[in-house]
Amino acid sequence: MFFSIRILKIFESRLIYELLKEDNPAVYLLFVLCNRLALDGAINHGKEFLEDMKNGILPEIPDYDVDQVTKHENYVRTGKMEYDMTQMAKDNEKIGELLYKLFKDVWDLTTKDLYFDNDDKLLVLIDLIKSIDSAIQDAPASLYENNFPNIMKRYNWTEVEEEYQKEKKRNCVTMDWLQEKQEGVLKDALELNIMQYAAEPSTQYLESVDYDYHRSFLPCSYTPPTFYKEAYAKIMKLAKRVKGLFIPNLGEYGKHFAPILYNFRPEQKQAIFGVIRKMDLIHKDMVKKDEELGQYLGFNHENTGSLENTKYFAPYFHLSKMLGDGWFKRNRADAKYNEQWAEKFIEGLLRSEYGLQIANDWKDSGDKIKGYVIGCLKEANVFKENVSNDSLARDADIISNTRTFSKYIGSESRKQPYAEWIKSHVNDYCK
Repeated sequence: MFFSIRILKIFESRLIYELLKEDNPAVYLLFVLCNRLALDGAINHGKEFLEDMKNGILPEIPDYDVDQVTKHENYVRTGKMEYDMTQMAKDNEKIGELLYKLFKDVWDLTTKDLYFDNDDKLLVLIDLIKSIDSAIQDAPASLYENNFPNIMKRYNWTEVEEEYQKEKKRNCVTMDWLQEKQEGVLKDALELNIMQYAAEPSTQYLESVDYDYHRSFLPCSYTPPTFYKEAYAKIMKLAKRVKGLFIPNLGEYGKHFAPILYNFRPEQKQAIFGVIRKMDLIHKDMVKKDEELGQYLGFNHENTGSLENTKYFAPYFHLSKMLGDGWFKRNRADAKYNEQWAEKFIEGLLRSEYGLQIANDWKDSGDKIKGYVIGCLKEANVFKENVSNDSLARDADIISNTRTFSKYIGSESRKQPYAEWIKSHVNDYCK
């Protein structure tokens, strides 16, 4: 293996660790142990590299960004590895003791026995995969519509949201601009041929769709690829056009793509779900320009009815109460962040495009969401400058394990899709 490849694999592995969300601590421990082996191998390789150079031999030209791979903080990242290893060491158990505890069911097996035991489990897994595939194939469209917020978690939309906000700042945001942006999002996805596996439309249907309307908002010099009009007709079978709005039918959309998702290239997969996220952003601004459009989109933030007796009420009640308690008043940066502000802020969050996701996650992840909201508010400078995540976790006293709650407030809160919404909401309030 080239030395450059070793270094880049180690560098990338620390990012992969940051993304681990396994509940089994064995995964964390084994990852770190493997990382140790990789480090030993790279160190020995690096020493050989230097020795070769002293002897007039250049094994390779290093192919990595030296500035990037020589900064310790780029490996430490959010501190997740240190935190996980510290948590596992809290009872002062040695690595051998932990490994025995985690693998005691196979500790006395031979390697041959281990192989066949794993093979038995593999056959069970294969049967499960087949059963899941059958369930996916037979699932009703409603399953996808009801679970689309969870499906969207597959990707991190932070860059998409930030880029959209930058575009808004560079342009005059009129309804025409938003319409052109909407059709442009559709164009970008269709150009990637995401509809390539959809059934060929009939000639009658091909001529009946509003292709000319869609084309009228694209650049006048644009020359679409040969398959483009047909692709547009195909995607319109999964959506509807109302008052100029392109509104995907999430149920039919999910049912079409779920069984065949593995066929697509990474950029196509990103585009398939990116259409939904980008449309949400654009439609939100369209409704600000014309409130009547909200009735066709079903956005929660346009629902002016009471949250009481809905799935949104529990998170609304508890989050509002949390921000009305004494700990919040002691730590807030300004008295303007009072109970009335807190209630309006939480209501706005639950009426936003993120409300459904929060409401769906609340039952199983209420304490996490509390930490995420506190963390996002901290990023938006709602709390005093010198207040730390740990002190907020202790003072809020949401759960007994304040270190875990501090983690929710810190690195995990910044990964939430509504982090940017909260920051923008607070900034708009301060203007």
